[in-house]
Amino acid sequence: MLKTTAAVAITAIVTVSGQSEARPLTDIEKRIIMSTYGASLKDPASAQYRWAPLVTDQPVKGNELAYCFQINGRNSFGGYTGFRTIAGKVTRRNGVVVGYGYVAGSRDDAIIADATNEICRAFGYTF
Repeated sequence: MLKTTAAVAITAIVTVSGQSEARPLTDIEKRIIMSTYGASLKDPASAQYRWAPLVTDQPVKGNELAYCFQINGRNSFGGYTGFRTIAGKVTRRNGVVVGYGYVAGSRDDAIIADATNEICRAFGYTF
């Protein structure tokens, strides 16, 4: 129910059709996201990231855009947990990412993981 409700709500807010305009993140922009999101990880230095291009033709709320990426982090036993999708928002100034905020993802809960993937797909991100 939660998965369906979240997917319907997000799809009602934004519909992305066809090809989206996107650009790769710069190394500096990646570091901004890594330093913000990585602070919550057990071993940030060992985290593996899969970076998606930043979809730039989203309906914009001020200077924030949705941004999704995948991360493979270590658990308390030192093993990798597998790549998981993270949904967040980036703040831009003059088209450059200057901040990041976590929204959802990277949980062991399958419903949250599915909802996060649906949110990302609605904004034009696929993995």
